[in-house]
Amino acid sequence: MKPAESQVARDSSARPYRSTLRAERAVETRRRIALAARELFAEHGFAGTTVAGIAERAGVAPQTVYATFGSKGAIVRALLTQFEEDADAARWRSRITDEADPARKLEAFAQWTCALLSSSRSVIAAVQGAAGDPALVSLRQEGDKHRRAALRNLVADLARVGSLRRDVTEVVAVDRAWMLTGLDLYIAAVEGCGWTDDEYATWLAALLREQILGAG
Repeated sequence: MKPAESQVARDSSARPYRSTLRAERAVETRRRIALAARELFAEHGFAGTTVAGIAERAGVAPQTVYATFGSKGAIVRALLTQFEEDADAARWRSRITDEADPARKLEAFAQWTCALLSSSRSVIAAVQGAAGDPALVSLRQEGDKHRRAALRNLVADLARVGSLRRDVTEVVAVDRAWMLTGLDLYIAAVEGCGWTDDEYATWLAALLREQILGAG
């Protein structure tokens, strides 16, 4: 092999390594920024947290935060997506969908709701505290739409097998589940009353059964 060809071969073999290293560093930088933002949102709320503050805690430049996420709102979006993954959303959705018994289906949904709220409550509370911030309006609307859709699917499954209360329409059943599975009730239970997550999930499942399911 000629010297020039040898140099090209060495350069080519080094490129995948450098590319992998850059990708790993980018993932680590993204993780540090997300963690810093999560901590600061919990400490100071959304409005009280600045990109400069996130950058300082993450040990990066503010420009890196913008290049990685784009905005504080985008960081919140990424955090909420990560919370779903951390709470094993795919497994829970499969379990809820596959459960044939209506009462156990609602119990599984209550447990899933608890798992998600438990992992994400600090960020959701920060977002709710800045409800008027333009950066969060579309994100909040998207989240509301997503949760409504999940509840409509749940209620539709129950309606198909004739499990809803006779005096409750599907629309009303979704509304009741919507109110019962919100963050406020969870915080009131675990922070205001000192309940454990298991106690909250058990209580929520009982409420859902009472408010949605028919006798029998």
